[in-house]
Amino acid sequence: MATDGLEQRLLDTVRDGEMLDLAGDGPVDEAAMRSWDSTRTVPAVLIRDLVRGRRDIEADPHGLRLRGARITGRVDLANITSDLRVELIDCLVPDGLNLCDSRLPGLVLDGSCFGHSAGSHDPPVDAERFTVPAMTMSGAIANADTPAGAVRFLGAHLGRLECDGAQLQNASGPALHADGLRVDHGVFLRGGFQATGAGERGTVRFVGAHLGRLECDGAQLQNLSGPALHADGLRVDRAMSLRGGFRATGAIQMVDAHLGLLECDGARLENPFGPALYADGLRVDRAVHLRGGFQATGAGHSVLRLNGVSVGGSLWLDTSKVTRSGRAPGALVAIDGLTYTGLPEPVELSRWLELLRAHTPGYAAQPYQQLAAVHRTAGHDSEAREILRAQRRDQIDRGGLGRRDRVWARFTGLTLGFGYQPWRVLLLLFAVVACSVALALILGGPGGGLEHTARANTPKTPCGVVKRVGVGLDLSLPLVKTGARDQCAPTDTRAGQTLTVAGWVLQLVAWASATLFIAGFTGAVRTT
Repeated sequence: MATDGLEQRLLDTVRDGEMLDLAGDGPVDEAAMRSWDSTRTVPAVLIRDLVRGRRDIEADPHGLRLRGARITGRVDLANITSDLRVELIDCLVPDGLNLCDSRLPGLVLDGSCFGHSAGSHDPPVDAERFTVPAMTMSGAIANADTPAGAVRFLGAHLGRLECDGAQLQNASGPALHADGLRVDHGVFLRGGFQATGAGERGTVRFVGAHLGRLECDGAQLQNLSGPALHADGLRVDRAMSLRGGFRATGAIQMVDAHLGLLECDGARLENPFGPALYADGLRVDRAVHLRGGFQATGAGHSVLRLNGVSVGGSLWLDTSKVTRSGRAPGALVAIDGLTYTGLPEPVELSRWLELLRAHTPGYAAQPYQQLAAVHRTAGHDSEAREILRAQRRDQIDRGGLGRRDRVWARFTGLTLGFGYQPWRVLLLLFAVVACSVALALILGGPGGGLEHTARANTPKTPCGVVKRVGVGLDLSLPLVKTGARDQCAPTDTRAGQTLTVAGWVLQLVAWASATLFIAGFTGAVRTT
């Protein structure tokens, strides 16, 4: 229990706007705090009375400023609306702090250490529905063993929250539980921020929260039995930053979240039990950056789940360091429904086609169509056609086509480039014409299979070279006739009969080639 002298000193500093520093230059780590004796002990009820204004002093606007104290009992500031700013710096609060439904002009908890009494399920710092313009917990420590969380901000409304360098740990639930939190400016979990939690609810929870920005550069989150960051439905108006050595063991889950910007340059994500990044339905207004040494290792359906993600600006997706855990089966990325504007980075088309063909869970048309659309918009028409041909090949290999459809698709791919290279079938038509002319020249020579007809008003004599070339053209070109066959006709010899039968086959192939060319030129084949 605090002595009367220590209590009076605290009252005097509150009145004068000064800090009562009980630690001085001494150590303020957790081990030192637990060795502090009664000369540094302040009862929690005294702090409550001061915040409520129940002590007969006129508090300075600087408020209550206390450093290096051991606070006995749970600090209960619940349901209090006060004009007194509170600073508890480098303090030991073993039974925790209750801020539920309270309103303060400012709160500083830097370097303090919080816990909860044995058998209690209350969070060490419970700020449910708490309202404050600015709150800092830089370097603070909170240790818990409760499903409620080590630090809880359910439904709270803050102007700014700083937890740089804080260490939060919970053996039975979330380390930071902030579902429904509203923060006007931003939440800052940087500078060595560490959080360890347990369970499917996640280590750091921002489910349904609305933040101005979220910076987690250099943070380390860990959960061996659930998500490291659980942020389904999170809204961040400006940017969400997971850079500068950010590391997560456990999934980063942001299903149906809405962000202004997502930056994960240099982040390292690892989840041996499922996706490392699970962001189906995510909306990002400006850009997504997964680059600069971005690493992800995961298991399950895919390592990165980006199905239905909408990016209003550019997309940087470097998968060179995206891998699967051990020998786990599955794909690297799932991007069916992913949309973006502008050419994705890295821009090497071959890398993107390899990604779509070999590292997605299965065939899907939309990723190819999206990639082709941005290339077409950029004026890269030949690349767009290459993408669509690659889509058709992937559909044949993984699209579940029936045998007949596969045969037809392979045939149109060979002859028409799946309808995007109709000039291919013209080469076949030219080959047919050349073959027909060659046969007419070889088989229709003197004593061979062609001779003048009676209608030519000439005796039945062998046809000349020009006439034989004309016959070859007549046998192979659909709708185009030279009239040579009216003057030179096949004979009844073996050569003439061979030429007749060959003419039937060549004309059939020529008609088929012409029909395929028209179908490819008009785009009819592309829809099959």
